[in-house]
Amino acid sequence: MKSRNKSAFTMIELIVYMGIIVAVLLLDLALTKVIKVGNPAENIFWEAVEDSWNEMNIKSQIYHTGYRIDFNRDRMVFIPGDRRIKRKTIDYPGTLELKQHVQFSVADDGFESPRTIHWYTTDGQEKYQQRIQLGWSGYRLKTIY
Repeated sequence: MKSRNKSAFTMIELIVYMGIIVAVLLLDLALTKVIKVGNPAENIFWEAVEDSWNEMNIKSQIYHTGYRIDFNRDRMVFIPGDRRIKRKTIDYPGTLELKQHVQFSVADDGFESPRTIHWYTTDGQEKYQQRIQLGWSGYRLKTIY
């Protein structure tokens, strides 16, 4: 019998190779999902901020009034210029804090001075940058780590 020179993968080798690739991809997918989920309290907080921001935009246009937004040590307060509109308060999650009090006004035409608000973890590391834009475009949230 002649001996064959094998220069290709056998079927078993291909199956093992594909199994390793699938395992690595599934592990990567699982880790990506865990990282994106993050802290549920922070996710709920940012959803509440977005909802309140949109509500502020709509009510400002309906009532032709400006807003003042106070970022206190433990909560964010949306204060309308028109007394017929209720204030909206959002408490910060226990994992986030601000180093200083921030306050700014949004005019009835939507104008606001651009600024960046830095959010920190309780151990002092910067976690988010909330960039306030001009007009009703709102803000952008950038995760630092």
